[in-house]
Amino acid sequence: MNLESIVWLTWRQHRGPVIGLAVLALGTVYALFAGEAGDGPAGSLQMAGFYAVAVQLAFGGVAGVVLGAPLVARELEERTYFVAWGQDVTALEWLRGKMIALGLLVVLLGAAVGAGSGFTGGQSSTWRAFEANSFVQAGYAAFGFALGVAIGLLTRHVATAMAATVIAYTLVRTVISFLRDYYWPAERDIARWEESPKVAPGSLEMGSGFVGEDLKPVGVPDVCAAQSNVASCMRSARAASGTYVDYQPPSRVGAFQFVEFSLYALLTVALVVLTFRALSRGGGWKPTRSHRRLPVPAVAETAAAEPAAESAVEAGGAGEAQPAPGVDGADDPVSRS
Repeated sequence: MNLESIVWLTWRQHRGPVIGLAVLALGTVYALFAGEAGDGPAGSLQMAGFYAVAVQLAFGGVAGVVLGAPLVARELEERTYFVAWGQDVTALEWLRGKMIALGLLVVLLGAAVGAGSGFTGGQSSTWRAFEANSFVQAGYAAFGFALGVAIGLLTRHVATAMAATVIAYTLVRTVISFLRDYYWPAERDIARWEESPKVAPGSLEMGSGFVGEDLKPVGVPDVCAAQSNVASCMRSARAASGTYVDYQPPSRVGAFQFVEFSLYALLTVALVVLTFRALSRGGGWKPTRSHRRLPVPAVAETAAAEPAAESAVEAGGAGEAQPAPGVDGADDPVSRS
């Protein structure tokens, strides 16, 4: 079975989830671009933009649940791998063809989902729309799909694989989103009392405080912490000589998006390697004794009976036919005549 046949078989088996995922992605793209163009009632655009941004947050996980998790888990749970992997295609060839066909589709749909931000006028270069990027969404989608396939191979149950994929995907996305602000050391802007901060518009503020005469951060005394205007108290008490702001400038958005895409790409490669190694070793799909078509004793008895039957046939063909037990040749009508 060549790659073209596997792709056609993949479409026949997964066309329902594929069509549903494509409709979700294309609907999201339409809502995002409609929101950017401001084409429609304000309330409708706001609601459409809200749902579209929600899809951007969850699209990779959805792809992993509906396409990745059932890919191998259903074959193992329903024991159809006896047929799928026992004909003219090996298990590795079968998995490679399916992952190429479905994986490329998922990546393309993920890139489409990240093509718009949903904000009127477009703000794809700001931190607010960090995830509205085709490369980032493609990385999310590839990771979610590979995660679902790996978990499905290890759990061998569709429902369990789906639930575990949702939990694992959400956990990884949450952890990396917290680490995102620290991909690169933050810049610090220090302004004395008579100066104004020089933080670029659209920057991501990560922290602020007060500095002393040596321009190093200082703490806030208790007497000023209880005041409504802490800055005024710090200045009048001469507890600080100015303020500072730690921030990530908007010019780093593209670099941070590339770093995030690279992280998810590495995770995807690691999951794919893990999946193929597990499948090649048989640890994730090898049937247990209770799942085999024939029990082990029955197989052994059948194998032992076949040589005995062949020996009996050969022995009967080489010599003369023996009369049946208890039948005398004199009793044969032909011999009496």
